[in-house]
Amino acid sequence: MPPKKKGNVPGKGLMYVDIKVNGKAIRAMVDTGATHNYISSTEVERLGLTLEKRAINSAAQLVAGIARSVLIKIGPYEGRTNFSVVIMDDFKLILGLEFLRDTKTTVMPCTNSLTMLGSKPCVILTISPRAGERFISALQLKKD
Repeated sequence: MPPKKKGNVPGKGLMYVDIKVNGKAIRAMVDTGATHNYISSTEVERLGLTLEKRAINSAAQLVAGIARSVLIKIGPYEGRTNFSVVIMDDFKLILGLEFLRDTKTTVMPCTNSLTMLGSKPCVILTISPRAGERFISALQLKKD
């Protein structure tokens, strides 16, 4: 049996896409279990985002604010979406169901791709995690 190659492991683990936010590159995790789109509070300044301040008083998690109508580009797709700004250790940006529904995008793990069926239909190949990279991450936001 040939030795395993290091680098990306096709078809295993999480799915990522390289996108541009306000013209700046960032890697996003695609998460069908996330109801909204999230961006790490550490990326707000670098990406030039303007926040609408909002706090959720709960022991679960503090939302630092909402970045509304943020310009993003993924392959040929260009559009706007909202991000909840939160403290995250593992990821910089998460595209959740809010994005997937708004853009009529289906996630296809069997082909490591996203199929965008909106105004400019296209297929975006996802990036697999590096060999040995494993995550268990949970983020819970509650409203009072």
